[in-house]
Amino acid sequence: MTQVTLNIPDQDLNFFMQLIEKFNYDTTISDFEMTSEIKNILDTRRKNSNEENYIPWSEVKSKIIFNKK
Repeated sequence: MTQVTLNIPDQDLNFFMQLIEKFNYDTTISDFEMTSEIKNILDTRRKNSNEENYIPWSEVKSKIIFNKK
């Protein structure tokens, strides 16, 4: 399955969601934005981190346990 992220103008969201629902696709709306404070913290952590300690995303992802309800 492929996941697609789109930026839809607010005024077009209702129309777009109606269109997508006609195709019976799973939809999720998430409005997640990082504040500049969070971005600064992450940038600082990245700057101060040691690259040899990095773990590939594929390895991390395989260790995550998802609780399905």
